[in-house]
Amino acid sequence: MTPRQQEDHRLTQYLNKLLDEMPLGEPSSHLTDRIMRGIQEEDRVSLVPKTPMRQQAYWINSSIAIAATIVLIQSGIIGKIMNIDTGIMQLTTFIQHLSQ
Repeated sequence: MTPRQQEDHRLTQYLNKLLDEMPLGEPSSHLTDRIMRGIQEEDRVSLVPKTPMRQQAYWINSSIAIAATIVLIQSGIIGKIMNIDTGIMQLTTFIQHLSQ
């Protein structure tokens, strides 16, 4: 193990020990009721059919995402992102050449 890995390992052990020794807090007596009410409310919300406004917003957002993707592809930004690796390799080679 490298010194850095040993230090990380010791830190992890130390944090685990602190967590093990940490006192546990007691939950509120109403915690279960609040959680169950939240779950029931989520179920009711999911049963509500999509309104035409929600459908319209979905299609507008989808159209914007598609348009943005097309613009990125046409502008060549996607190609530049894909070729970052080549630029990094060239820079690394240049630095190695300078250091020699």
